[in-house]
Amino acid sequence: MQAKKQMRKSKKGVELDMAPMIDCVFLLLIFFMVATTFAPMPGLRVQLPPPGKPNPNKPKGLIIRIANPEPGQFQGVMMLNEDVVQFENMFDMLVNKPDEVKSMLIIQSERDVMHEQIIRIMDISKQSGIDKIGFAVVARE
Repeated sequence: MQAKKQMRKSKKGVELDMAPMIDCVFLLLIFFMVATTFAPMPGLRVQLPPPGKPNPNKPKGLIIRIANPEPGQFQGVMMLNEDVVQFENMFDMLVNKPDEVKSMLIIQSERDVMHEQIIRIMDISKQSGIDKIGFAVVARE
C-alpha cells in the first residue's frame, strides 16, 4: 500500500512551457512581415501640373465639359466644344475631327461628376485615336 502512495506522489502531470512556443510564433510573424513584398496595383499614370497660377491662355484641342448631374440623374451633361454630346455619338464626333484638333482632349468636369463617366470618356477618346488626355479645373471665384 505504501508503494502505491509513493507512486501516486511521484507522478506529476505533464506541463508545457508556453514561452518558447510564443517566441517562435513571434519570430515567424516578424520573418513573414519582413519577407513579404506587395505588388504595386496597376493604375493610370497622371502627370500633374506644377502648382502656381492657372494659365490664362485657352488650351488648344478638344474640350469636353461635364456638368454636375441634376438631382436624380446618373450622368452630367457633356459638351464637346459647345455642342451637347452623348456617349452614343461621341466616338463618331471625335473620329470625324481633323487630326490637328485631335492631338489632345481636355476633360473639364465639375466636382460631383462620377468617375465612371470620366473613365468612359477616356476610353472612347483612346479608341478614336486621341493619345493625349488632360484635365482642367474651373477656377473658383
